[in-house]
Amino acid sequence: MDLSIYFSLVQFLTDYSMPTHLTKEQRAAIKRKSRYFIVLNDQLYKKNKDNPNRPIKVVKESEVESILHHSHSDPLASHFSIDETYRRIKIRYYWPQMFNDIRDYVKSCDECQKRGKNRRNEPLHPIKIGQPFDRVGMDIVGPLPKTKKGNMYIVVATEYLTKWPEARALPNAKASSVVSFFYEDIICRHGCPKEILTDRGTHFVNEMLNSLCQELGVKHQLSTAYHPQTNGLVERFNRTLCEALAKYANENKDDWDVYLSSVLFAYRTKRHNTTRHEPFYLMYGRDAILPIEFAVRTTQVDISESDTQQDLFNRIHTLTGKVVGERLLTQDIIHQSQQKQKQRHDSVLHDVQFKIGDLVLLYQSQLRGKQKLRERWKGPYYIHEVLSNGAYKLRTLDGKILRDPINSERLKPYNQRQNVTP
Repeated sequence: MDLSIYFSLVQFLTDYSMPTHLTKEQRAAIKRKSRYFIVLNDQLYKKNKDNPNRPIKVVKESEVESILHHSHSDPLASHFSIDETYRRIKIRYYWPQMFNDIRDYVKSCDECQKRGKNRRNEPLHPIKIGQPFDRVGMDIVGPLPKTKKGNMYIVVATEYLTKWPEARALPNAKASSVVSFFYEDIICRHGCPKEILTDRGTHFVNEMLNSLCQELGVKHQLSTAYHPQTNGLVERFNRTLCEALAKYANENKDDWDVYLSSVLFAYRTKRHNTTRHEPFYLMYGRDAILPIEFAVRTTQVDISESDTQQDLFNRIHTLTGKVVGERLLTQDIIHQSQQKQKQRHDSVLHDVQFKIGDLVLLYQSQLRGKQKLRERWKGPYYIHEVLSNGAYKLRTLDGKILRDPINSERLKPYNQRQNVTP
């Protein structure tokens, strides 16, 4: 928010006076706006109609860049979408035209633009689910670039109702490593699932895992023989995981395992498009406290400090019942949400037309194995020439013209970041 407006509102709400330099029209505008704000500890907050006990901090211009970074680019935010970044910010902070600033910041993120896919997202399919950790999908990601700790693989598990992920970096994809992860990170933390779903790789189809499942009464379904697309949940998370790790790993991509826990936290506190809840909330029945709440303080008033022990017990009872009900509703929501996403994803898009001087990125289609953490899009390049057959000649930023024409299907616009001016 503009500092002049910010401090004028603080002054008016504190002692009903206004700066003397304001015009009559400006004074009237401040008075109209003041009904939506309050002052706490000399800081301006916006009233929160959804939760009156948690007013929303009004952000000054100098604070916007830090909030955008912590809510999108920080490893604990993991470069998620415009909607998710906006959701994280809007429940904590306010400034005028904030959605536009957030949209422009995310759309102009260099890492996101260079890691995105070249195809439409595949439509989502309804998945048969039960209670939390009734069904768990598991998969292996790798080989990836070998890290300084010697890790080359990630074993991943995703729970089908809450979408809660677990993952562990591994030096190999041996059965013993996978079984240790399944026992220590799934069973010992979350209890025995009724069913696990995996592919037919030898890291999953082996005597060690089979014996453990038989001993604990866990049904082991193999995706290729059971229902090929049901393990798509895990495969989609794998892509999200690799995209996020790639954005934080160094140039040699040999430190991706350092960021694994941070990326998992970011995903667990990300609202899932299908369930409409964060996995963290559906698991624990409460919202996680995010690092951005310490980077730029939200409300400093803790309304629960005066609660009695009985108040706390009552609140726990209410929250427990609420989250159980929401888990049940989530099962019904999933199918409806996926159908809406399917309609959006299947809608016809018009081909993008470029003109000379436009900035574009070039898609690299052949990335396999250890290259998976590399950027999928190269550039940016300038459009140097528009050819009659719909292809384009490209030019690097330093003026070198690429020899081969490029089909438009391998190009997408590149958005340069502008200064944030709320």
